[in-house]
Amino acid sequence: MLLPPMQTPPTLIAPAPSAQEAEAALLEAFDYDLALPTEPKLKGAAALKYRWLRATATFDPTRELPANPFAAGRERQEAEALRHLLKAPKDQLEGELKALPIRTSGTALALWRWGQIQVRAGAFQGALRRLWEDRLLSAGSVLTRGYGLRHALCWALAEQDEARFSSVRSAAGTTSEETIKGFQRLFGLLGGPSPMLRLWALPAMEYHDLRLDQLGSTRVWICPAEPAALPDLPPGTAWIIPSATADLSERDASLSEGLLTEGRALAVRLQGTGRSAQLAPSRAAFENLGLAWFPILIELDAKGDIRTIRMGDAAPDRP
Repeated sequence: MLLPPMQTPPTLIAPAPSAQEAEAALLEAFDYDLALPTEPKLKGAAALKYRWLRATATFDPTRELPANPFAAGRERQEAEALRHLLKAPKDQLEGELKALPIRTSGTALALWRWGQIQVRAGAFQGALRRLWEDRLLSAGSVLTRGYGLRHALCWALAEQDEARFSSVRSAAGTTSEETIKGFQRLFGLLGGPSPMLRLWALPAMEYHDLRLDQLGSTRVWICPAEPAALPDLPPGTAWIIPSATADLSERDASLSEGLLTEGRALAVRLQGTGRSAQLAPSRAAFENLGLAWFPILIELDAKGDIRTIRMGDAAPDRP
């Protein structure tokens, strides 16, 4: 009896992503600093909006404008308004910011990337910085609204501006409750003694429970170690290094093998320069306090109480 010929199974072709899925994939890659996905097969207005988003994710805000893919319509007007804002003189920025329409995720992303540079350069201060943050909070993707929220809260904390904190909390709504609670805890630390942390002294690799004022410095720089070089710490500055894995319970008295390896490698680097630092192997210890974004610079007063907390977007680039 002859057997029937074998059938070749059909090739399964993954369905093309929707416009929303394509946008989400690009924004996720941007957020994690990964290579952006190739442009999917979208049609019409969806394809143009995706190209605008990709352009705003890849242009250099210090020297160029994102290419406008729209030929006509309100999307073109919005893209041109954004491009005009990015090259506007400082005395026109407030009006341009207020008037800017933000209907697409690309416009919000460009506004975020460009505004960050302005803040770091000192061009956005006080009311102008808060206006820029408020525009990010009011429209755009979930990602850029989250960026705007984090930035606004970090600066409210750094400036100890409780009125600004309250207004940002109202604008954020209930979806950001956990983030808001973290900053509430940090506001509660201002003016009081620092909490106890379990830290491993480097290069000795011995643990101790200490408050920040017991580190013998009036400034505490909390920041992971860069692979290239150790930071240049000014006099009177202690360095706490959050672990790259940070998987230890905040009360554990011994390090896992991975943390031991990490600590020993840091100890070797420090010994070569005659310096010391503290290893913090517990992410939970920081998160429970609200210390969620590095770098963090904490300054203490003459009594050893916490005077200022500059975290994340509001922290200086260097200690």
